[in-house]
Amino acid sequence: PASIQIKSIMKNACLSAIAVALAATSAFAYPQYAPTCEEDIRAAILFREENMNKSARWESALKSWFGAGEECLHCADDPCGNHGYHGNWEGLECRGDWITDDGWSRWSGQKSAKGNCKKITNFHLPDRGLEGPFPEALKYFPNLAEIDMDSNNLIGELPEYFACMPNLIEIDLEENQFTGTIPPAWGNLQKLEEVEVDDNPQLHGCIPHGLPADEHGGKVSFSTDPKIGTSWGGTRINGRRCANAPMPDCSHTKIPEDAPMPRKANITLPHHPAQMTPEEAEEYFRSQLAADTEKRVFSNP
Repeated sequence: PASIQIKSIMKNACLSAIAVALAATSAFAYPQYAPTCEEDIRAAILFREENMNKSARWESALKSWFGAGEECLHCADDPCGNHGYHGNWEGLECRGDWITDDGWSRWSGQKSAKGNCKKITNFHLPDRGLEGPFPEALKYFPNLAEIDMDSNNLIGELPEYFACMPNLIEIDLEENQFTGTIPPAWGNLQKLEEVEVDDNPQLHGCIPHGLPADEHGGKVSFSTDPKIGTSWGGTRINGRRCANAPMPDCSHTKIPEDAPMPRKANITLPHHPAQMTPEEAEEYFRSQLAADTEKRVFSNP
């Protein structure tokens, strides 16, 4: 199967699984429980289901947000995976804990992070032409330190609920079509090092006092990117500082009790792989993945 060129992501994943099964004498050796924190997986599923059917661009951006990603869509849900901080689900990164010690800040890395599960810490979906208002379901991610959705076609007002995400270090929303002002409640974010809203021509107003200082040198703490501070070129923002707003009500950012639970086991073939053709196995995995998603997402008690 490795020599066959297959365009379909699902077909490639299914045929690879069948090849492994045929060559092995034992069952698939995937872990039963995904190592990503359950609350992060539930947040990612809510985000996927809110946005995947918006357009072909959104569908393409989120197509790997199942199972263990494109390599195994029918595996147990595991956005973080075991491939370093780059996760299985495109755009999601899991870097461990943010540690500040004697004025220096760094990531602990996954192996040195506290707890028994991996946290989704960075959200990256830039340069994909994604349309519409800023996604509401991003508010459910409990551990995000970075949000990067620059160079898309997002519209409407900047989300006030960012103020309810106290771990945010970087917000990068430049080159979109946002309107209104920078939410004054963002000034309550104590860890922010960078806010980029450049080239949103309809943004106007002032900059909350609590946001980072204007453009300056140095590096962002968790990357080699230049430290921008607060950057607003190509907007109608006047550059003056203004008062922060009080913290908003953040109760709506809690993951709903009826949010879907992650799939904790692989979808397996009903017969020995040798008794099914690759096409039959592909169709079976496709139908079972759809049925499983429907059951967990839309029928969760």
